[in-house]
Amino acid sequence: MASLSTQFGTFAVAALVVYFLLRAFGRAKNGELLRSARQHALWCAIIGYFATASSNWFGEAVDVPISDQSNLDVAMGIASAATPGLWVAFIYVASQYTWPRRLKPLRTATLAPRSLTSPIPKKLVAATLVVLILACVTVYSVRDVAAIAPLPETEISADDYSYSNPSQDGLRAAGEILPYLYVSFGILALAAIVASIVILRRRPLPGISEHNNRLLRTIWLNRLYRTVAVSLAVQAGEALHYKARWFHNESTRYIDGSGAGIEYMDSMYKIGNNLDWTANYAVLGISVLMLFWRPPTNFENLPRAKRTGFSRLRDQLFSLQYATALLMFVAIFIAWPNLPVSDDYKLPTGERETWMLVLFTSAAVFYLALNALYLGYANVVSRQISAAPKHSAKLPMWPYICAGLLIAACLYFLLFPPLDYLWGFVAPSKVVVIALVVLLVLAHMGFAWFARRSIIPWNVTAAEEIWYRRVLELRSLRAVTSAVAAMLVVGYAFPVRLDLLAIMIFCVPAVIFLERPKDSEVMSLQRSTSA
Repeated sequence: MASLSTQFGTFAVAALVVYFLLRAFGRAKNGELLRSARQHALWCAIIGYFATASSNWFGEAVDVPISDQSNLDVAMGIASAATPGLWVAFIYVASQYTWPRRLKPLRTATLAPRSLTSPIPKKLVAATLVVLILACVTVYSVRDVAAIAPLPETEISADDYSYSNPSQDGLRAAGEILPYLYVSFGILALAAIVASIVILRRRPLPGISEHNNRLLRTIWLNRLYRTVAVSLAVQAGEALHYKARWFHNESTRYIDGSGAGIEYMDSMYKIGNNLDWTANYAVLGISVLMLFWRPPTNFENLPRAKRTGFSRLRDQLFSLQYATALLMFVAIFIAWPNLPVSDDYKLPTGERETWMLVLFTSAAVFYLALNALYLGYANVVSRQISAAPKHSAKLPMWPYICAGLLIAACLYFLLFPPLDYLWGFVAPSKVVVIALVVLLVLAHMGFAWFARRSIIPWNVTAAEEIWYRRVLELRSLRAVTSAVAAMLVVGYAFPVRLDLLAIMIFCVPAVIFLERPKDSEVMSLQRSTSA
């Protein structure tokens, strides 16, 4: 994974699917107009955040295929460069006209003056401008990259051996491709301005106070500028990867007899690697920074729910999932560049695929270990109530049936891959595959056992405690199932981008399988526990 930017697209589609699932299965509560408006804004921002960053137009435009070595078409280049800006404009402008029916903006008559600039988050605008300046400086720094001609496939034969070198795409010169990056930056800035104007001039939402309407505009603008900053960082990172490719090409010149030696090769290779790592960490750092740059939430007349043990339980569940999932994905992004690289000049061995399977297994076990560590910490600090009764119940059967069918199907293709479809693929050892899947199943069983017996340090009812333990068990089941799916669709490098399947499994909302507890459910859950 030379670039992290291409991973965001599957998150965008997964967020879109989750949003529709939540709207289909979530409970609609009448009268909570502000809550509905905030949820609509949140999910539209999540989709826009990842969709805008998913465009890898620059990485594709710099390639010179062996079949078509003509210059890049100007119209197609501009259209491709406009993709991030069009995503911003489409999502943030269309979102202002796709509110739920009861939140349709109304034309209101008021004599009170309304400022169009007060909702603008000025510090975030300044930070976005800084990212824009750094992105332009980064693009300027790669202006000296020279073109690389594509290499056709060659065959070398002698008396007792023969081998072939596969064809390689070329690289366009910086003078041909970099102007489109500046065009992309300009269109992205223009789209942000247009979206800001639409958000600021949108008519107020009915049933929501003037202060809350202004705060909602600030939230929309906050997430808009964070999205723009991430998109700028992603494209600047692609420019660094572009220059890294040129250095990597220079590192192989000693092979063609042009006079470069081993020391030259090593120095060029190290420079290329440093540029790749700089781009990856810069994109990841800015993305995390913008992710945590939260908008204000000082809404007035906000109905404050009574703080109960169950509300604190739910807040803890959300925080735990957010932190552990983030750490797991960061660990995957950091570990991925260290995977073995396939050598085109040697016969395939399956070493890279094997370590991919190990990585996904380790990520799932790491996620479960983080959750188990928190439960262990809760046990230690709450040992004075260890004698209290513990209420637990197994998950319904149908989540296990769905997960079992998916794991069985993935395991079959892991052991018996369609080699006619995966041409030239060397499958990992069947013993390794079975051992990793068994490890995942055992890790889930151990975590489920621990979750059912750990101490819950909140004053909650039996039904709420059972629901909490079931959610933890369901999260473990999702992580294990998604890891097995990722072992197949990512580890075996299917041409179709099926890695979306693994992310969707990991992000399936618990509300589809488990309803929040009601008072009427206490007796039935206790009966299922005793049974």
